[in-house]
Amino acid sequence: MRSICLFLVLLGLSACATHPGTVDHVRFASDARPVTARIQAGVLRGVEGNGVRAFLGVPFAAPPVGDLRWRAPRRAPPWEGVRDATRIGPDCTQAIGRRAILGGGGGVVFGSEDCLYLNIYAPAGEAGPRPVMVYIPGGAFTVGAGANYDPSRLAREQGRVVVTMNYRLGALGWLAHPGFQADGEGFGGNFGLMDQQAALLWVHDNIAAFGGDPGNVTLFAESAGAWTACYLMASPVSEGLYQRVILQSGGCLEPSSLVSAEAAAQSGPAFAARLGCEGGDVIACLRALPAWRLSRAASLRAGINGPGSWGPVHTDATVPENPAAAIAGGRFTRVPAIVGTNLDEGRLFANEVQDMDRYQKETIWMYGDVGPRVLERYPVGEDGPAYAIAANFTAQRFACPSQALRRQLSKHVPVWGYEFADRAAPFVLPDRIVGLDLGAYHASELAYVFGTSWIFTDVDRFTPEQAALSARMRRLWAGFGQRDFGADWPRVDGAGPIRVFAPEGDRLDQTFFERHQCAFWDGTPFGAVAP
Repeated sequence: MRSICLFLVLLGLSACATHPGTVDHVRFASDARPVTARIQAGVLRGVEGNGVRAFLGVPFAAPPVGDLRWRAPRRAPPWEGVRDATRIGPDCTQAIGRRAILGGGGGVVFGSEDCLYLNIYAPAGEAGPRPVMVYIPGGAFTVGAGANYDPSRLAREQGRVVVTMNYRLGALGWLAHPGFQADGEGFGGNFGLMDQQAALLWVHDNIAAFGGDPGNVTLFAESAGAWTACYLMASPVSEGLYQRVILQSGGCLEPSSLVSAEAAAQSGPAFAARLGCEGGDVIACLRALPAWRLSRAASLRAGINGPGSWGPVHTDATVPENPAAAIAGGRFTRVPAIVGTNLDEGRLFANEVQDMDRYQKETIWMYGDVGPRVLERYPVGEDGPAYAIAANFTAQRFACPSQALRRQLSKHVPVWGYEFADRAAPFVLPDRIVGLDLGAYHASELAYVFGTSWIFTDVDRFTPEQAALSARMRRLWAGFGQRDFGADWPRVDGAGPIRVFAPEGDRLDQTFFERHQCAFWDGTPFGAVAP
């Protein structure tokens, strides 16, 4: 959707200014003191304070620069002495702008290629082993960083070791090109995904030094992070690196997210030519370009965010087959899963659709020949066209693919489903500026899961009922797979039930498929892929 950029821009610009994961309330606490941990590469000095241990900016792979640009991540080199781990590492290179965030090029660039760092948060003290939670952040595959999130409350209150990570973004993370085959990287296109796998392997090898149990890892991820986590489930390379997975607002049965490496590579030569790299050694030419030029270059391939997009690919060494086929056939990492979405995902992206003409044009642009049927199925009501396009975007992009994923996974593994439905979830800007009531918007559940403020949400604005909802979600996310997991949340059996999270009290629901008109979408080329 071309109109969805406003709040993604807000996300990116805010990320430039604040990183809640720096946890200043830990680093500068009155009881702050240095602590150390010995890992395979050497000794780290972190900080303990306010009930939390934090080790920040820890390298999990060698800097992917120079000849290592567009190569699988290499092991981080060891160091002598004690390495400071009290400050976050750089964000990965990313461009911020209306078009840039969705792969359209341009924008203001910040960050660094030397960015493969993660952050570890653990309860104070040295007791263990404790369950581990590893978070993959979202950001349309083009923006974001692990330090945009503060998991200290999860660590302190729930007794978990929590890890956040960076991974390569935009062209640096997702470019596919036939020339990569000469380097033994296949067509490329999955360098960001390989980074995530390298981070998970690092956790497996080193997390015991922080009191974590490498055999008790929950992988949780949101938006673009959840799409990549779904790809990870179909990757044999990830086998054994996590024992359960939580997919928030993203899953790999949405048809535009299923792009083969070979198909993505077809646009690689044209991408390179636009940057002046054609003839001779094209890959060497691309590797010689400054990172900012690559981040500002428009994607020419199709994907989850439209005709020009970045994102993971399949049918390569990392993900050997289409994830939809792998999941349907049971050829995936068989671990328990929670899969869910938010009630009003699409409202975050619909603010510019304020008249009928714009609604009709945007709908036809998104759905082509199916557009007239979508307009008929989603008529404009008293609320206006923004709510109509938000409803169809929510159903097609998020709700129905997640429902299909629950159905497919539940044939092979235990699955739990949810819908986050707090329509009063706080947002940093008032509705009068936003232009519509955001409801339970995309990413609104994150502040509830972490229990701490982030770019979109100030948890100090929670009502007592919202604070209680946040506490329930934190306990469930942290308790997933443990003895303290909720007994009142039944597993999905085919279509349902799902748990609806709301401040007034949670409930079980069997109508998700019908409410989001998934039968309609299944009858179009835009329905969830379920071989």
